[in-house]
Amino acid sequence: MKKIITTFFLVFLLVMAGISQDYETGIGVKAGMVPGISAKHFLTTNKAIEGNVTIRWGGANFTALGEFHYPVFDTDGMSFYYGGGFHIGVWDSGLAKDQPASDHQLNMGIDGIVGLEYAFFDVPLSLGLDWKPNFNIFQDSRMIIDEISFSIRYLIR
Repeated sequence: MKKIITTFFLVFLLVMAGISQDYETGIGVKAGMVPGISAKHFLTTNKAIEGNVTIRWGGANFTALGEFHYPVFDTDGMSFYYGGGFHIGVWDSGLAKDQPASDHQLNMGIDGIVGLEYAFFDVPLSLGLDWKPNFNIFQDSRMIIDEISFSIRYLIR
């Protein structure tokens, strides 16, 4: 069973390697539980890196992600993506625990991401919706699963 799953996963990755995105770089904003600024750059036709600077709980975070993109719904410009990465930042430890404000503390951890994105052809814009669960591994160790964001980016083709 393990060999079947491994083989399926490798074939899936090889199929996805031939799929392309419609822009090279996008810069924009994210709105939702964790607002901020965002930039995405494609390294290959289906592999991208994304960087976000977001604010929450009286502090700020930097998140770096690696992503795999592939088209969905037989719609030009529409892609599904998934990936992972890490975050580092500071927040007010009291606000992060729904308590009165206290001192700022460092937070670091790992992140996953899954989302949909549509890149328009006539105008240099993309719209996206993603879910980014993360786990803090430094100081305040816990899983955060409520980071759902809407993004709009200006595209450089």
